[in-house]
Amino acid sequence: MELVDQTYAGPELRRLLADATEAVELVRCDLTRADLRDADLTEVAFTDCVLDEARLDGASMGGARLVGCRLMGVSMPQTRGLGFTIQRSNLFAANLIGAVLSHTDLTGCRFTEAILRGTDLRSSTLDGCDLTQADLYDANLDGADLRGASLGPCDLDRLRVLKGAMITTEQAREIVVELTGAVVLD
Repeated sequence: MELVDQTYAGPELRRLLADATEAVELVRCDLTRADLRDADLTEVAFTDCVLDEARLDGASMGGARLVGCRLMGVSMPQTRGLGFTIQRSNLFAANLIGAVLSHTDLTGCRFTEAILRGTDLRSSTLDGCDLTQADLYDANLDGADLRGASLGPCDLDRLRVLKGAMITTEQAREIVVELTGAVVLD
């Protein structure tokens, strides 16, 4: 079922999803400030939707897809569910505290000033992501692919968080120059 150019708050969308007998795809829908806390969003596709300041705390996101969405200030702490995708989306100032995003394709997302404290990003793909000023304190980046990501300024605490992550030689060079002021030669 494809829903195009609609506006939903939490209760209407919850009813619609509960009554759906087929896969649901929302295209260019406005879910600004929608309350979807603990909602079952399994296998729901969001394409070019606006979810600014939406509440997705504890939502079940298994197999869900968010592509080209605007999620500025969205609240997604403790979301769960393997196999969901967020691609080419703007998560400026999003709250993802403790979210389980392991093995997730996050290609091309903007996480500028997002709160990713304690977020599980193990083995996720963050190619082309902007992590400038993102709060990564206590995030798990083991096996995360950060090649092509903009890491932003790195202090020693931020550097510790990168333990186990995959970065390019050029990214490593930028970090060393920034932290030490050293001249790195080839």
